Amino acid sequence: MSDTALTKDFTTEAVLSVLTGRLLCDIGGIYEVLNWMTGESLYTHQLPRVGREAEPVILGMHPHLAEAVAEADQVNAENYAAWSAKWKARYGESIAIPRFNIAEHERIDPMSELAEKAHPDRIVVLDGSQREGQS
Repeated sequence: MSDTALTKDFTTEAVLSVLTGRLLCDIGGIYEVLNWMTGESLYTHQLPRVGREAEPVILGMHPHLAEAVAEADQVNAENYAAWSAKWKARYGESIAIPRFNIAEHERIDPMSELAEKAHPDRIVVLDGSQREGQS
């Protein structure tokens, strides 16, 4: 699938993890969905905001997924696998997800956004261009 495609299929677990806030897959699945929707390489602290932006976009394309969002409060560490299986049976193995348009997503520099959340003295930027012992 090309980078200019309007939709892309992702696992049901990854899509519902984004929508419900319940981790049903490896965290990498959430990054895949949200990175593709934004066309960016998101940082961890950006996932909650972008997930909130994604919810109305995904539900706009798939309003039937609102049922899973309503049921998500029942999901916990003991029963998440059963809910995941139930939702896969209901919605299929994958769900097509659209890209954001310019009005649906606010692009924010990751370091600027982090500075809004944490005092700048607590932010450490690692530069991997030089290794220890090399100059």
